[in-house]
Amino acid sequence: RAFPMALHLRSMAGVNTHHIIEGAFKAFARVMKAALAIDPSLAGAIPSTKGVL
Repeated sequence: RAFPMALHLRSMAGVNTHHIIEGAFKAFARVMKAALAIDPSLAGAIPSTKGVL
């Protein structure tokens, strides 16, 4: 599956580059997991923003 995007990260603190990059990847993975999770309460519903905006 392709996921074309531009990802911009800003390091707010830290000295060790390895730990900064590791933290950024972990945070990104957690955000993507939450964003792509299917809500069981909406099972069978058609995803839509109609009436929300």
